[in-house]
Amino acid sequence: VLFRSVDLISYIYVWNNYRLFELPWDSPWTWYLTLLGVDFVYYCFHRISHEVNILWAAHQVHHSSEDYNLFTALRQSVLQKYTSWMFNLPMALFIPPSVFAVHLQFNLLYQFWIHTEVITKLGPLEWILNTPSHHRVHHGRNRYCIDKNYGGTLIIWDRIFGTFEAEDAKVVYGLTHPVNSFDPIMLQLRPLAHIWNMFWATPGFCNKLSVIFKGPGWGPGKPRLGLPEEIPVVTGKEVPFNPIVPAYLNCYVVVHFAVIMDLYTELLATVTMLSQGTVILRIGFIILSLASFGLLMENKSTAGILEIIRCLVFIGVYKLGYFRSQFPFLGYAYEV
Repeated sequence: VLFRSVDLISYIYVWNNYRLFELPWDSPWTWYLTLLGVDFVYYCFHRISHEVNILWAAHQVHHSSEDYNLFTALRQSVLQKYTSWMFNLPMALFIPPSVFAVHLQFNLLYQFWIHTEVITKLGPLEWILNTPSHHRVHHGRNRYCIDKNYGGTLIIWDRIFGTFEAEDAKVVYGLTHPVNSFDPIMLQLRPLAHIWNMFWATPGFCNKLSVIFKGPGWGPGKPRLGLPEEIPVVTGKEVPFNPIVPAYLNCYVVVHFAVIMDLYTELLATVTMLSQGTVILRIGFIILSLASFGLLMENKSTAGILEIIRCLVFIGVYKLGYFRSQFPFLGYAYEV
């Protein structure tokens, strides 16, 4: 909400001030080149996000899900887009922003549907396209899955650069060291805290820099990406983190999550009319709510107190007129 257009703003700035030449926007060859360019840049960024610890700290949020479905595609880092934009800038030297913007969105949309276990293999398309089968491997924590299949729309880059791996044994999803939490704040920030602690605990200035810029499995005396034999072995019998909670609590969280989605929708619709402070406060309340829901679903002892505080805050700001519903039936529910 606060910085929704980092990719395009930076791209247009470079295009307006530094472009070397201009490919015709209405030429089919420009569109073909942009298709390849956007996907190749994504491959590079995606691979670096796995191989550089500070970038992995953001990207790992997407890999933290121990289930694999379309909702996994929506599990994203709030920080990643503030590092990905710079990888696209070389294309701004010659590819028109309008063409780039279209392919950027198509590339992103394509990656949504491949987060599924429903589709098995797609025949000859498996040689060219990134398919659900290929991307399942990418999300696996089996040893054979680690650092494989980085492609967005196309799998050809992985085949060319030696990072391709076909789906073989049953894939176990998630991080090699599971987070075991539904708290979104912890999921987003814990990896950064881990890097911070490792940085100060590791002796030697060069080693400290390596903590940041080498792979997440690196340690003093190890290869850049760490030792494969240190990756925990999976048996295929792993059970995803899913604490048992009463049915009424599940219903409670679902209803209140719908309210938060309503508030977020209303925020998106009115963000240009609100002050920066109001936007930040609303986002803060949404984050507080999601953290509270996570603690409730984990049966944490502090969850009840935090949820009471959250509800009191909501009642106060709603009565003062700072929140309103986009949907009439939810507005009635707020009053009740």
